[in-house]
Amino acid sequence: MIRLQKNESNNIESLEELNEKDIDLDNLNIDENPSDTNEDSMQQGSLDSFSNEVLKELINKNIPPLPSNYQTFFEQMLNNCDLDFQKKIYDLMEADTKNDDRNIIIEKNIHLAFVKTKDLLKCTSSIYKNFIFMSETQHKLLTHSTDNMKFLQETKQIQEIIDKQIGQLKLLYQQCNKVLENININTMYDSKFDVYNKRYFIQLVQEEALAVQKFQHTSTILMMTLPYSVTQYLNNDQMAIIIMKTVAKLLLKTSRRSDMIGYIGNGIFGMLLKHSNIFSSKKASERLVELLKNTNIFIGNNEINLDLNIGIAKITPTRSAENALNYAISALRLAQKTKVEYVIYKEDVE
Repeated sequence: MIRLQKNESNNIESLEELNEKDIDLDNLNIDENPSDTNEDSMQQGSLDSFSNEVLKELINKNIPPLPSNYQTFFEQMLNNCDLDFQKKIYDLMEADTKNDDRNIIIEKNIHLAFVKTKDLLKCTSSIYKNFIFMSETQHKLLTHSTDNMKFLQETKQIQEIIDKQIGQLKLLYQQCNKVLENININTMYDSKFDVYNKRYFIQLVQEEALAVQKFQHTSTILMMTLPYSVTQYLNNDQMAIIIMKTVAKLLLKTSRRSDMIGYIGNGIFGMLLKHSNIFSSKKASERLVELLKNTNIFIGNNEINLDLNIGIAKITPTRSAENALNYAISALRLAQKTKVEYVIYKEDVE
């Protein structure tokens, strides 16, 4: 349960200016008990058997047993196993994925460096303007002073030095700004919501579309946003950021490792489900909606339940990534308009 108080101040930070906080990662509890040796052996045997079944399924479907494909089918088939076995495997997977956070930490540091360097560049820009002002002032002195030749010569030397420094400062500013922009363009991570950014998410969809065309399988895209019944209570950007961060964490919590989640903009999150059909996408949507409905938020004196509107569309061998994204957003808008949990794009209804 989350409580938010309405902020009556007019000095609300914009969505782009809010400071980011580090993710609170749960500690991994490890129970080292020598008496569990037999149970561990049985668990390993079950895991070996299950892993072989996953490999057989890939071969039967004529899908290359690459790590990414294996992971996707591993998680899909795991959902059909009993809950105890699922829990044991997910515990093992959790222990194995701690190093995956390194890239996120690196990009957080890059983002911080980007912000700080931007500030430095603003300061440098101010210094540059001051140099221009000094140069103009000295130029006036040179123009109007005729009494002291020594003063004129010294001032002229200073003028030449300043002119040279102005040129160097301008060049350095342009080079530094270009490098920082290149870093920002090539990042994969949205620093606000701890998910993939729009550019990289679209790249993932494009790559999956090429894989679908080559290997003739089907994948799906979910587009998700808060319904109007929730957003009507959001009176400023700060409230919106807090609630959307909560939504992002819940999406990450309930998704599989092979599910790719990205922030598209305008309050919309995207999720790429590899090797999935409409039936499995509907199940995933129902699971996401149920998770959010169990989360209550207080805004002032109003208690509201989080909810989701979801649009679903396929990536097929004959459909481009751009069309798949547009169809999923079109379905999402229809879900918002008709106030239903999810809508499947009309051509994909099974």
